Amino acid sequence: MTGSNLHTTIIVLSSSCFLAIGAYSYHKKKLQEVTSKLTRLREAERKGRIKAEIQVRSAIKNDEDKRIAASSAFNAQEGDVEENPLLLRCIGTIVSPFTKRMGTPRQGALAPHAKGYVDLNASIAPMETLSGIENYSHAWIIFTFHANTDVQSRSVKTKVKPPRAGGIKVGSMATRSPHRPNNIGLSLVKITGIDHKKKRLHIAALDLVNGTPVYDIKPVVPWDIPGHFDAEELIVPSWVSQDDALSKVSFTTEAEDQLNFLVKRLKLAPLYRIEDLDDAKLAVKEILSQDPRAAKSRGKVGIVSDPYTVTFGQILIYFVVVKKGSVQVVGMKELKLDDATFVDGIPLAHDGTMS
Repeated sequence: MTGSNLHTTIIVLSSSCFLAIGAYSYHKKKLQEVTSKLTRLREAERKGRIKAEIQVRSAIKNDEDKRIAASSAFNAQEGDVEENPLLLRCIGTIVSPFTKRMGTPRQGALAPHAKGYVDLNASIAPMETLSGIENYSHAWIIFTFHANTDVQSRSVKTKVKPPRAGGIKVGSMATRSPHRPNNIGLSLVKITGIDHKKKRLHIAALDLVNGTPVYDIKPVVPWDIPGHFDAEELIVPSWVSQDDALSKVSFTTEAEDQLNFLVKRLKLAPLYRIEDLDDAKLAVKEILSQDPRAAKSRGKVGIVSDPYTVTFGQILIYFVVVKKGSVQVVGMKELKLDDATFVDGIPLAHDGTMS
């Protein structure tokens, strides 16, 4: 090859390299633009779902109130007791660190370090009604599943798929599902104290979403507990008794420092203060060990660059399932709930607006 040809070849190769680099930069820029557009569309879609959820929940409540009023009026006129609706008065409201349905323990006993209290409505249930309850260790809380978005109607869904039942369908009354003919719930909690001045019953080991309306509180007696009988007398389906808890929950150094910082900034107050840091950390571990992800995600492992999130008080927790049976908390940040949209005490703003 002559010097002239070699020079020409080098020029051609250099031009090709510049063209390739230019093409790569162009496609990279286009990819970034497409990714940014898709992200904006996804955020818009999520905001749309939030607005729709607010509208649906408001419509449900309005429809339910009208239906009950109409039914009561009809029964009063006709003497019909087929439905026999019961008007309940809310005696108090739950204050808990569980600001979303996702992440709330499915049973309180699975998170013994979860703290909360019942904020009593003294005009309906004066503190005198709790006199003596401090002599009991546990209580039953009767409440309503106020965060349900399914329409309560005469055509009730008779069967549901429990998240841990492997896809099988069972009757709603054969589960602890919140979707029932009457969305009334019963929860076993531990009594930890009474604040007469602030009119609060402090509880622990709870599975109740913040803002849950409470209709009654009943002390637990030995005859309520299945353990009072022989173990052989208590029979449950296999999917109820299986132990599918994740065995290990760890924190990165950064996540642990962030939790420490946020607790000191009172982002879990009044339930967890600086002196309760260890309890707050244990509560987070108990919640995540139950794998609060959606049913379709359970059993899968993730990557640190794409973590799952769950709310706890005014904290957004980022976590990944790094391998089967092992969870790692990779980060935490404050939720700016002042800007969130609330319905029934639950923030409906998506993660992007609560950062």
